[in-house]
Amino acid sequence: MLREGALKVVLVLVGLFFSAAIYPAIGGILDPAHSDTGDTMMMSIYFALGIFLPIAVRNPAAHRSLIAFAA
Repeated sequence: MLREGALKVVLVLVGLFFSAAIYPAIGGILDPAHSDTGDTMMMSIYFALGIFLPIAVRNPAAHRSLIAFAA
């Protein structure tokens, strides 16, 4: 029981951390001359992952592959 609770807390924290990747991604989209395309792409992938991690908190067993991908 303690392990599942810790997993849920970590999922929320990592999800919020990854969701913060929207700021560099938007900066790269608004000013493409001074940004690296690869970095913008990776930040958008991290942002999408950050949206789905808090959703996985409801039922972590059903979202094993998403959690493994984030790890």
